[in-house]
Amino acid sequence: MTEKLSQKPLHVASLSQPPSAHSDPIKAPAPDATPAIKKRVRRDWADDVAVEDLPRISMVVPCFRAAETLPRTLESLKDQKYPNLQIIVIDGHSEDGTIEVLEDYQDMIDYWISEPDKGQVDAINKGFDQADGEIYGWLCADDSLRPGALRRLAREFLRRPDADVVTSGCLRVFDDGTEVRTQPDPKYYDDLFIKNTIEQPSTLWRASLHKSIGPVSNRLRYAFDWELWCKFKAAGAVFTSLPSVTSIYYFSDSNLTSTGGRKIADEMFKIVADYGPHNGKLAKVYMRLYKRYDLKGYYDAENMSMRSKFWFRVSLWLLRKRYGVRNLNLYNWNFASRQERGLTWTTG
Repeated sequence: MTEKLSQKPLHVASLSQPPSAHSDPIKAPAPDATPAIKKRVRRDWADDVAVEDLPRISMVVPCFRAAETLPRTLESLKDQKYPNLQIIVIDGHSEDGTIEVLEDYQDMIDYWISEPDKGQVDAINKGFDQADGEIYGWLCADDSLRPGALRRLAREFLRRPDADVVTSGCLRVFDDGTEVRTQPDPKYYDDLFIKNTIEQPSTLWRASLHKSIGPVSNRLRYAFDWELWCKFKAAGAVFTSLPSVTSIYYFSDSNLTSTGGRKIADEMFKIVADYGPHNGKLAKVYMRLYKRYDLKGYYDAENMSMRSKFWFRVSLWLLRKRYGVRNLNLYNWNFASRQERGLTWTTG
């Protein structure tokens, strides 16, 4: 059974700007009263941006069986207090209470639907079909935005009218309580066809760019965001970045990126083969490193024999001579290897 709410009027009361601190009448002090000392109030970083100048942002929230985490995601969007935000939620016909959550938050959601779909990419594309904003992004139903995130990103689009994509930092939270703060790597753009360091929940892009590229490709299940960034770059999109941490990315046992293992490695192979240097041959080198060395612990084991270490280093030296030092040093599939071996990991 499909449940659907039609779009509501553009103005959303729950997302409107909070009243000004000076909206109440100010009483003049009595003639003999001591003048009040004016405290220096720090202006909000975005106070210099008029509300009417903020671009409309369309945020798609794909979800499936997300009754426990979806409220956290929606609350983070509500707390943005962004005055021109379109929230679209696409649910894959969940029966765990997700629909009840959507009904509880329906006043702040512009559009939602619950029906069977073909997975996360299908849900994301359905959402963008309903989008009418100038800026696009998606936020998975187990992640959240930090306060002020959308204003920071929107302000960068205003400051950089030539920019097509704005990315930023992220707080990664793992099941064991480990937290890792990331910032955009200085070479994230240069290395994009080999290694993905762009944090998806901390990234927005122009709707015009998205429409020119077409829908998100559904050929990949795990690395489809990386492939989208590669398509943007191949199309000549201008990327810019902020050091600010704008999102919280939760890794759990149900998170695709946390459990992919070999499947993630296979998809990374496809991307490097399609976009990487040396006509994609670097992908075969990476897969060889993954199968022959990484899965056997050469990248993380401390108890390897001297003989094993020697031949491993010789192999890397020969490959660096042929494919370049930096290209070999960018290999970062160890997180997938650790997943496949059932080990813990915190970075990728």
